[in-house]
Amino acid sequence: MMLLYSAIEAEGKGRSAVADKDRQFWSFQPLQKTTTPHANDPWVRSPIDGFILQKLQQVKQHPAPEATKRIWLRRVTYGLTGLPPTPREFAEFEADESREGHARVVDRLLSSKHYGERWASHWLDGVRYVQEVGYYNFTDLGWRYRDWVIRSLNNDMPYDDFILHQIAGDLLPNPNGGNVYGDGLVATGFLCMGNYDDQESDKDRLYSEVADDQIDVVTRQFLGLTVSCARCHDHKFDPIPTADYYAMAGIFMSTRVLDTRSRIGANRLKVRMLSDDEKKRRNGILKERDELQKQFDALTDKTSPEAKRMERRLDALKAKPLPDDGEAMAAQEGAYPNSRLNKVGDMPIYLRGDYRTPGEVVPRGVLSVIAGKHAKPIGERTKQSGRLELAQWIADPENPLTARVMVNRVWQHHLSQAIVRTPNNFGALGQRPTHPALLDWLAKRFIDSGWSLKKLHREIVLSSTYRQDSNAPESVANDPENKLFGRFNRRRLAAEEVHDSLLFVSDRLKPTQHTGHDARAVYTHTGHLKPWRFGQLFDSPATGTILAKRDESTSAPQSLFMLNDNAAINAARGLAGAVGNRHKTDQARLNAVYQTLYTRPPTAEETKWALAYLKQTDKPWTLYHVLLCANEFLHVE
Repeated sequence: MMLLYSAIEAEGKGRSAVADKDRQFWSFQPLQKTTTPHANDPWVRSPIDGFILQKLQQVKQHPAPEATKRIWLRRVTYGLTGLPPTPREFAEFEADESREGHARVVDRLLSSKHYGERWASHWLDGVRYVQEVGYYNFTDLGWRYRDWVIRSLNNDMPYDDFILHQIAGDLLPNPNGGNVYGDGLVATGFLCMGNYDDQESDKDRLYSEVADDQIDVVTRQFLGLTVSCARCHDHKFDPIPTADYYAMAGIFMSTRVLDTRSRIGANRLKVRMLSDDEKKRRNGILKERDELQKQFDALTDKTSPEAKRMERRLDALKAKPLPDDGEAMAAQEGAYPNSRLNKVGDMPIYLRGDYRTPGEVVPRGVLSVIAGKHAKPIGERTKQSGRLELAQWIADPENPLTARVMVNRVWQHHLSQAIVRTPNNFGALGQRPTHPALLDWLAKRFIDSGWSLKKLHREIVLSSTYRQDSNAPESVANDPENKLFGRFNRRRLAAEEVHDSLLFVSDRLKPTQHTGHDARAVYTHTGHLKPWRFGQLFDSPATGTILAKRDESTSAPQSLFMLNDNAAINAARGLAGAVGNRHKTDQARLNAVYQTLYTRPPTAEETKWALAYLKQTDKPWTLYHVLLCANEFLHVE
């Protein structure tokens, strides 16, 4: 489509104002108060179910039958941790006939460290994560940001704080009282991940690309809007004038994420995570702990009063959390001194997006269509870059987009389809919500819970909507795209889930974080020159891209991989060794394998042919390899 520039745009002034009618669009409206329908219906376990049931009944449809406990357990365990349930967990759940059985499972899964590892992968898809940042001059510090995301999710950091840390963590006070807030620095790695030309010597061109990348990821990930479309001209479909783009660009042009000491290149800025005093205190604690441990080990009488005193002191020292030392890839306040915009402050509109033709200067600010109480120019509120004020506006409960966008993402990952099926576009070209009242109820509930993601997960996965069976022919016939959520969408395991499950079922998955071959996929080295081959086969995003929803393909290379790659073969061998050590008969081993892979015992027919095969081979792993390649292992129902 040819872009037509108005005379006003050619002068670089953008739209003079956003009209009131622009604010009437559904996603720019405040969260609507909603009344939960069908609260007394026996199918309704959660208010969620009332909204779903209402839509189904309007078209004379009904929910799918409830899935079995086996199917639900496998579904929710993968959904919250990215791993399958163990036979022991299945046996415990099967034996628990109380009304609280499902809730106990969910609480156990949410308290697992594997929860943060799985949901970090979802988050990292949307923020163009790479561990080794850059093409020629690597900065191998992306892992610090990844690990911070995992910790934050496991600790259920309130989502508004999660936002503040990633946009302005270097400006937040250290809750422990230190001069430098290490976690805050690490979190701003979010702003540093973008793809830039490492050999670019035109600094003003480079910095304009950096700011564009930051605007793009911030607005798509947190607000579900494509604000970067307004870089060269007013947004063609949404009420985002060019002036609004440069109001935000001024914030990021007043922020440094690149080292300016090199004539060429886009080397990321590295910042020390501890002040000299904090590092001295940390080293002092480590030294005292090591010396006390040596003294304690040398004692011959471990029940003496002196030994007990030393042991108590050792326990206290080991329990004391120590801040990380070293460097972090982080954002810092201040403009780039080797840029023509070399001071913190407002910036001009670049006519048609060309940094060489500056136009009218616009005050730093936020999107005028939903500015609300934050409409006052940022330069009048602070002498800093304005990142903190930007983050506070995004995290404000009155912002109509932030909570809607996030609950929509969480719903999508649990139900395979989102309520707004364009999760990165809540604008005019995006799809409208299938259940607007439910979306706003979830968003309001999310805010009222203290922005707790774990409570949001719990609400969704304990609902009757989530418990529906995927095998529902009538629902498929009446609603092929499942827009009404009248059944569960069967899905293939994501790349990380396939990778991790092959390790898990063969007892080879390392219980602690590391970067070896037996680590979870989230810890896999990724960089622009080191793409993850396993992930490429199973639809993980291309390195360093923003992806709101993955494709789910079924292809011949996937089958060939499962049949021939060492990852699957070693998993089958490991599984054979694990069940062989625990069980004495072929029947017992076969039962254990089926419970491990499918969370069910083999059928009579499966038992018959499998035992016949096992009797004629001395390589039982070959049978287990076939079972690993089955759709039942690679899909969640």
